[in-house]
Amino acid sequence: MGVRYEWVDERQIIMNVYLEYPWTWKEYLDMMNVLIPILRDTKHPCATIVDCSHLGTLPRDGNVLNILMNVEKIMPSNVFASVIVAAPYGVGVFMNMLMKMRPRAKVLALFTKTMTEAQTAIYARYQKLYADAGKVDNVKTI
Repeated sequence: MGVRYEWVDERQIIMNVYLEYPWTWKEYLDMMNVLIPILRDTKHPCATIVDCSHLGTLPRDGNVLNILMNVEKIMPSNVFASVIVAAPYGVGVFMNMLMKMRPRAKVLALFTKTMTEAQTAIYARYQKLYADAGKVDNVKTI
């Protein structure tokens, strides 16, 4: 349980982030301190999927909106999408607030019900954004 991450594919286009009850904002921030440099160091377009299907309740050890704003602020420029999967109502409320306050968050954020839908949405966006630039070769869609 807690927070963890892993690459979905060999090409390192999608990084899955899992939030599984019980977890804390401190664990999340510690993970982000490791994850952000990994994403930045890929030096190519990549995306994240945040799996909230086993989220449980939001931890009380931090200010949700401030944490989300800070994460959005440090998100590397090579991240072209961030999909939130199975977002409970509370997460949706905070994400909507963030997207109103931060235009980049609105551009990056997508919401899906399943991990499969999230991967499909990311690969579709990847194809749309990077196919014309000759940066896509044999990207599989699900």
